[in-house]
Amino acid sequence: MQQNIVITGATGGVGSLTAKGLAEIGHHMVCLGRNKEKLEALVKEIQSNGGSASYQVADMSNEKEVREAGQSIIEELEIIDVWINNVGVNNHNAIGPTWELEPKNWWTEVSLNLYTAFLGTRIAINLMKERNAGYILNLGGGGVQDPKPYGSAYGAAKSAVVKFSETVNIELEKEGLGIKVFAFNPGFIRNERTEILVTSEVGRKYMPYLEETMKYGAMSKIEDTVKLIDTFISGRADALAGRYFQADDKNIEAAIENSDLFIEERRNVLRVRNIETRKRL
Repeated sequence: MQQNIVITGATGGVGSLTAKGLAEIGHHMVCLGRNKEKLEALVKEIQSNGGSASYQVADMSNEKEVREAGQSIIEELEIIDVWINNVGVNNHNAIGPTWELEPKNWWTEVSLNLYTAFLGTRIAINLMKERNAGYILNLGGGGVQDPKPYGSAYGAAKSAVVKFSETVNIELEKEGLGIKVFAFNPGFIRNERTEILVTSEVGRKYMPYLEETMKYGAMSKIEDTVKLIDTFISGRADALAGRYFQADDKNIEAAIENSDLFIEERRNVLRVRNIETRKRL
């Protein structure tokens, strides 16, 4: 069944690949971004391949622009079924020993990853409340599962996005709203942005393992992300809302089948457990 899916940061590497993949399986994609020319080109490519797409120009760090874009989408389509907060950056000037980074650059990195997810989530919920239905998907990333040395801003922001997603989902449940929030990690997917990062001076100096992975390792596949998203928005995983999944794990079907166990054992959530807590569990 076709759903109206908004994706922010649509012209970026993972964003454009995700938009194309979801359009290919029959969804209507509303592409959000700052660059009108790139948005037009993306929509034209999707349509030329038989997909359905439109776009809105908006800077996802600007509350007024995001709000106006959301309202324009509602006026055009009436319904937003899914909102994907895909905006994410890994700026080269925010990579390196934390104590050597410029505070402004560090905070900009955090804000572009975290504040944009907050604004998108806030706008989406307010647009979905009348129908009391919808899905909001936020992207986590490196630094959530394990520390991300020399990428403290990115790792801290993505970890916060995951905890934010769980928190908002709990709030929605407490308020009796049927909107579901998930967070997920698409993995390390080859695209123009990742290629620039891994071959950059700071990338090779502080994260050489990325270039090794790109040359010799197993890269993540966008198809796994598309399948995971399609499963989230099918409704079959609603009991697991608020949790964090990695597309590479390909375990969403097992999680759905064993959802009671996932919930009981608090799997796929960020928790700090001391020895006594583990004994009680």
